[in-house]
Amino acid sequence: MVLAKPLGKSPIEIAKQIIDQYEIDKEIINVEMAGPGFINFFLSKDSISEVLREINEKKHNFGKKVSCEQKVLIEYVSSNPTGPLHVGHGRGAAFGSVLSDLLREAGYEVDEEYYVNDFGRQIDILALSLWVRYAQFYDKNIQMFSDGYQGEYLIEIAENLKRNNADAFFIKDEDIHSLFNSDKDKGENFVDSLVEKIKVKLGKGYSQIKEFAVQEILKLIKSDLTEFGVNHNSWFSESSLYAEDRNSEFRVKKSIEELKAGGFVYEKDNAIWFKSSKFNDDKDRVLKRGSGDFTYFASDVAYHIDKYERGYEKILNIWGSDHHGYLPRVKAALEACNKDRDKLEVVFVQFASLVRSGKKVSMSTRSGEFISIKELMDEVTPDAARFFYINRKADQHLEFDLDLAKEQSKDNPLYYIQYAHARICSVFRKSKIGEDSLSEADLNLLDSDRETEIIKSLGQYPKIIERAANNYEPHLICYFLRELSASFHGYYNSEKFLIEDEELMKSRLFLLKGIKQVIQNGLRVLGQRAPEEM
Repeated sequence: MVLAKPLGKSPIEIAKQIIDQYEIDKEIINVEMAGPGFINFFLSKDSISEVLREINEKKHNFGKKVSCEQKVLIEYVSSNPTGPLHVGHGRGAAFGSVLSDLLREAGYEVDEEYYVNDFGRQIDILALSLWVRYAQFYDKNIQMFSDGYQGEYLIEIAENLKRNNADAFFIKDEDIHSLFNSDKDKGENFVDSLVEKIKVKLGKGYSQIKEFAVQEILKLIKSDLTEFGVNHNSWFSESSLYAEDRNSEFRVKKSIEELKAGGFVYEKDNAIWFKSSKFNDDKDRVLKRGSGDFTYFASDVAYHIDKYERGYEKILNIWGSDHHGYLPRVKAALEACNKDRDKLEVVFVQFASLVRSGKKVSMSTRSGEFISIKELMDEVTPDAARFFYINRKADQHLEFDLDLAKEQSKDNPLYYIQYAHARICSVFRKSKIGEDSLSEADLNLLDSDRETEIIKSLGQYPKIIERAANNYEPHLICYFLRELSASFHGYYNSEKFLIEDEELMKSRLFLLKGIKQVIQNGLRVLGQRAPEEM
């Protein structure tokens, strides 16, 4: 159909021409037209059985490509260290982790990075919130300010702070205490003034509290991610972009100077602006406010330049869909600094909402009303949580159905796939035939339409891996495994495997061995177990 217009011929004419010129060989025994624009190729028996031989030979390497000698940096999750990860973060975490393993399967060398936003106003609010929880041990009348972080997790961190420092950070000043009890609806400026007052009162102690808060929350995040099967090998601190070198220079400042040298920076209202509109952004962007504070965008420019200077062939960000409008300004800054803007790729992951008993669960980190990743894993297992997060295309909204994730039926796709693997293992246990003894099985005996279709499906697995990796679509593996499992369950229900005809039995067991191996391989890429019993 694609060729019809440029060649000026109908799809049927083109198909006939291709068929007439195609030479039949030992692998393709027939070629037929299958409607306008479609051609069916019929594989020989030897070609079909060769798929099973290849799976048996390559085992866990079936579908895996040799190294393409390209390095990829994938940055994902990167949630602010202001509280534990909640279920809204889980989709990006699962997607980034599975995509990393998928790209490794496709031959890439992959580094997984978490960008720690430990600099700026939200961290000051976190530090102030922790100080309030800590101070409440000594004066119960102090109230949490309205914009503070309300979660119970801060009380536990405050207990640790008190255990390590006693009352060293408590401020015995009634005027300060009263400010926290009168901040209702006074806005951002009032909160900022509270931060400055506490900074002055605590001196160096304020930085200690802030660092303690960030590190304690990072411990929670790292622990939850590890249990979730997510393992970043790099944790990049935003604050490191502001660390001065011996020449009193720091990364953010250098980046702005680089933009300035290219003529892409100007001053207005005492602020420093980047001419991002020159690079297809919808307006210019502030790098440094009139107050002297750098913007988040300034940090991101410096961070991405740093990524480019580390020698990766691919730079990939996994962002929430609410960051769609942020990409043009980042690419604009990279282009202004003579970087290849197309090297940076971003996959936008749609929001995921949690559904329990048919109702959505509302979440907010600051108010403390959220379901944490830890709670989700405890309820449905880490395996189920990861699978359900990636079982749909990333740019589609996801409703995580808790009830379905816990269900043990064919409606639960993960259970259905894992049960197929366990069923095959059960057949082998009952057969008491070693899998290694099946290599000489006569595969010509696998002559039913159902068996032929299953073997053809197995042969598609390497292409599924390649397509999923190239398009950043790990959900394709979920779909493939679900369809393969459905084919197996149908085969299992229609045929017997432990039969008197030993040659036919070995042939069917060899097919089961291939199915089992491919399910194992796919589940491994998805970060899932392949249980032998269920």
